[in-house]
Amino acid sequence: MTGRPSIRFKLTLIYGGLFVIAGLLLLTITYGLVRRDLVQSLNQQRTDRALERSSDGPPGSTTVIGVRRAEQRLALRQLWRQSILSMLVMIVVVLVLGWLIAGQVLEPIRRITDHARTASAANLSERIALDGPDDELRELADTVDSMLDRIQSAFDAQRVFSAQASHELRTPLSVIRAQAELTSADPKTNPEARESANAILIAALRSEKLIDGLLALARSETSVVATEPVDLAEIAGDVAGECVAEATRAGVRLDLQIETALVRGDRILLSQMLGNLIQNGIRHNEPGGFVQITVRTAESDSIVEVRNSGPVLSDAEMANMFQPFARGSWARSERSGFGLGLAIVQSVARTHGGRVEAVGGPAGGLSITVHLPAA
Repeated sequence: MTGRPSIRFKLTLIYGGLFVIAGLLLLTITYGLVRRDLVQSLNQQRTDRALERSSDGPPGSTTVIGVRRAEQRLALRQLWRQSILSMLVMIVVVLVLGWLIAGQVLEPIRRITDHARTASAANLSERIALDGPDDELRELADTVDSMLDRIQSAFDAQRVFSAQASHELRTPLSVIRAQAELTSADPKTNPEARESANAILIAALRSEKLIDGLLALARSETSVVATEPVDLAEIAGDVAGECVAEATRAGVRLDLQIETALVRGDRILLSQMLGNLIQNGIRHNEPGGFVQITVRTAESDSIVEVRNSGPVLSDAEMANMFQPFARGSWARSERSGFGLGLAIVQSVARTHGGRVEAVGGPAGGLSITVHLPAA
C-alpha cells in the first residue's frame, strides 16, 4: 500500500470539483436574476409612488419605499445563505455518490489488475472473462486474456520440450552407464580402461541425476496439480526418516517440531519440496551441525520452516539462491549437486499458491520458510 492517492479518490475529487464549479455558477446566475427582478420591481414601485405623490398621494410614501428596499435586501441575503447551505449539503452528497460511482466504474479495472498481479505459471489457465457492455474496459480485458493465451502456449511448449528432451536423454545415458559397468566389472579389463570406465560411470550417474532434477523442475511448474488434502507434518516425518542415514553419515542432527498442517495439493510434489529442503540443510552443513524441521499453522497459512547450521552465505549467494543451476561456493568446491533443489522448492510452492522466504544466519546457516494456503 503506497501513500499516493488512488484513481478512485482522484475521480471523486474531480466529480466534487465539477459540481462545486457548476453549483457556484448556477447560484451566481440565480442570485443575479432574482436581484435584477427585485430591483426592477422596486423601481416600478418607486415610479408608481412618485406618480401618486404628484397627484394626491399620502405623506410618508418614501418610508414605504425604504421598507420595501430593506425587505428586498433581507430576501437576497436569505436567498444567498440558504443557497450556500444547500450547496454544502449537496457537495457532501455528491462526494459520497462520486466515491460509490467511481468504485463501480473502476471495478473492471480492479479485476484486471488483480488478475494480472496474481497471474503466474501456476494459474495461467485462468482468464478474466469480463462481461458487460462492449466498451474500452471490455476490450482491455479481452486483450489481457489474449496475452495470457500466448504466454500459456509458450510456457506449455517450454515444459513439453524440457520433459521430452530429458526423457530422450535417458536412453543413451542408460546405454553408456551399462557399457561402463560391464567394462569396469570385466576381469580382463586393464587398469587404465577400468579407470576410464569408472570415470564414465560417474559422469553418467551425475547426468542422470541432473535429468531427474530437470524432470522434477518441469513437473513442478505445471499448471495442472492433483489436489487432495495433505498433512505436511506427515510428509515431513516420512521424508526426515528417509534422510536419517544421510544425516548420520554427515554428522548432522535432525530435530523435528511438527504439528498437523493441512493443505490441498499434489502429495508427490510436496514430498519432493520437503525432501529438497531437508537434503539441502544436510548437505550444506558442517559436522556436528543441525537441521531443524518445523511444521505449524499460522492464521490462514500452513508453514514449513527448515533451519540449518552451516557456513556463512554471501549476499550474492542469497540473491541467486532460488535460480536454477545456482550453487554456492561450498557446493562448487565439493562438486555436489546441480543447483536445482531450491529452484524446485520455489516452483512447487508457487504452483500451490504459496511463497518461499530465505534468511541467512549472522553466524552461518540458513532458514527457509514455505507458506502454503491452509486447507
